[in-house]
Amino acid sequence: MNIRLRLTLWYTAIFSIILVIFSLVVYVGLTRSLMNSVDNHLQREVGEILGNLHFEADDDEHGVELSYSPEEGVYWRVIDAQGQPLIDPGHFEGASFKASLTNMNNATLENAQLVDDTPIRLYTAPFVIENRGSGLVQVAESYRHIQDVQRQLIALLGIGIPLTLLASSAGGWFLAASALDPIDRITRAARQISARDLHQRLKMDLPNDEVGRLAATFDQMLARLEDAFEQQKRFIADASHEMKTPLTILKGDVEVALARPRSPETYQETLENVNQTTDQLIALVQELLLLARADNQQSVLKLDYFNLAEMLTEQTASFMPKAIKEEISLNVDVPGVLVIEGDRNKLSRLFMNLIDNALKYSRSGDTVMVNAAITNGQACVTIADTGPGIGPEHLPHLFDRFYRVDKARSRVSANGQTSGAGLGLSIVQWLAQAHGGRVEVDSTIDQGTTFTVWLPLKQSQPVKNGVS
Repeated sequence: MNIRLRLTLWYTAIFSIILVIFSLVVYVGLTRSLMNSVDNHLQREVGEILGNLHFEADDDEHGVELSYSPEEGVYWRVIDAQGQPLIDPGHFEGASFKASLTNMNNATLENAQLVDDTPIRLYTAPFVIENRGSGLVQVAESYRHIQDVQRQLIALLGIGIPLTLLASSAGGWFLAASALDPIDRITRAARQISARDLHQRLKMDLPNDEVGRLAATFDQMLARLEDAFEQQKRFIADASHEMKTPLTILKGDVEVALARPRSPETYQETLENVNQTTDQLIALVQELLLLARADNQQSVLKLDYFNLAEMLTEQTASFMPKAIKEEISLNVDVPGVLVIEGDRNKLSRLFMNLIDNALKYSRSGDTVMVNAAITNGQACVTIADTGPGIGPEHLPHLFDRFYRVDKARSRVSANGQTSGAGLGLSIVQWLAQAHGGRVEVDSTIDQGTTFTVWLPLKQSQPVKNGVS
């Protein structure tokens, strides 16, 4: 059973219950209203009769006269306390009901029948006249017209309710179809979209309601999936390309060494080249594994308090021989103590990547400066260089995996060193975000580049895969 039919059945069932309850309320309310009208009329007639009832003394017997003529269609009589008629036009002659002589204090209303089976509403009211005795006044009126109205109402409801339900069911089916038609269109469009054509979109012109927001959310989800698939494809292609180059070099060196007998010195040189190429492959694989673990939420930070200033000083000192060799001025300006909570090993790798990157793309005579301070309640570390700088068109993609500013250059940096695979800055960004921080970059051509790392001094709670 589809949703459209279920909605229609539910709508019809609920509407049926509402109609039945409404019909009962109308039936009972109308009946009571009509009966109250009859009762009020009878009470007025009793009042008129009692107001115009006269007793006359005649030889110690009481004569009774009525100076009022009840309306046509009203049945009435006046009897004494013993049930004997005082004034009786004979309207109740042969009727099966009897006047209750035991209840002489309260008026009563009841349904009864005349001898010809005419249904009547009977009002019995006791009266007492000082020094004149007591008795009962009985006034009645037929309520057959009320029964006729009831039968007509039942017939009308018996015809109207089924027709109304039929019309409402058709309307419910139409409304359900109208409401679910966009969902059917979404379903048909979704069936035509596969992993190879994620560029397709629903692009449905719908109002900003639940279904419209669903379609818009579906398009946004497709856009995210397309970006993820494209990123995955680029990642696989770039990783394959990055590994292909050192593997090709490695195989070439081995084939050249095996082509003919060579001197021990040549074999030594070949083994050194093989060892260097293998180190590059190992570094690349380690970076890929690190990012893969981060994507699969398998990287857990080991939080501890340590002196960030001391770690930056030690790292700067470890890069000093390289800076001297390349004739680059490497300076550090940090406070004596700057304690933060984080994973020392991973943050060490973060800043090592940034310092190494600054030295790698600096020229002889350039300066690399490492600064640290507490700003706005956070640790702020900047690694600035006076190198060639980076063009503004590259800055938005600088942290993308395998992205290099100049892909055409033969993997050689400004000072002739071999450049990396383009994963270092991606790792830097992930490590900063994993600690609840961020990385910012500012660069100007021929003036240098500055990387700024913001880190909280204390983690709010243990962090896993960059999500606190």
